[in-house]
Amino acid sequence: MVSARPPWLAAGLCCVALHMTLRAWRWGVLLSPVKKGIPFRSLVSLTLVKYVINVVPPRLGEVAASVLLAKKERISSASVIAASLFERVLDTLAVLVLFALYLVFLADRYVPGTQRGREVFETIRHATVIGLGAMAVAAAALMLILRSRRWHDRVPRVIARHLFSFLDGLRAMQSRSAVVETILLSLLIWLVISTQLWCLIRAYLEVFPFAGTLLIVAVTIVGVAIPTPGGIGGFQFFMDLSLIHFFRAYLTAADPDSQAAGISNGAYVVSMVPVMLVGLVLLQRHRIDGIGGLTASQD
Repeated sequence: MVSARPPWLAAGLCCVALHMTLRAWRWGVLLSPVKKGIPFRSLVSLTLVKYVINVVPPRLGEVAASVLLAKKERISSASVIAASLFERVLDTLAVLVLFALYLVFLADRYVPGTQRGREVFETIRHATVIGLGAMAVAAAALMLILRSRRWHDRVPRVIARHLFSFLDGLRAMQSRSAVVETILLSLLIWLVISTQLWCLIRAYLEVFPFAGTLLIVAVTIVGVAIPTPGGIGGFQFFMDLSLIHFFRAYLTAADPDSQAAGISNGAYVVSMVPVMLVGLVLLQRHRIDGIGGLTASQD
């Protein structure tokens, strides 16, 4: 097995930093109708905090970091939570679009070499077609809800205040420029993630096609979606599956299974450990700031 090469690991770390920065940028765009001028530093730090809190329990980070930002900026928590949850929708859409492009232009280049690989490929292909259709219907329904006010008077007052605050977090979708910006940022985020993964694979392999990482990203996103702490286990399992059944020719003939496991574990560590460490420091700072703010308000 080839040991990891530092220049490629460094390139992967740079992509991790760019990835987090782009996520913070997109979050700010989505929140711009709620409040303009949210400090970019806060958006970046709380984006990292999301990943820390997501470790235990999974997915709670989206809500917790949103509440922290809402309190800091004195805006509705429901609006910030809505924007954060909508980011996950944008992520799903971006992955579906990138994999659809892969299917159209590159699928014939990297044919699965095993029956298991062919089954996985067919499953993802069908899910992509269904997912794009479902996303189109959901997007049309969302735009109709946001643009129409006929239903507002029919909502009970008890529900209306919270519901309208939640929908405020989606108001960016009423702006054509914001829609274009968020879509472009979402595609760019996942291109950066693909580049990050490619660099980390190249840290172990002399040769590997960049286009192949689009397929690996589409497969591993299934593992990340499984609610395990920090995506541990699911990411590695599905990345191993991709490497062994689609890209075995690039692995060592002596022990491809062990090499695939080493690559997937290394990619996870480099992608997540720095984010977790920095996020822990920032989480502690936000907790201290929160306590200080509470004390000041009581005085």
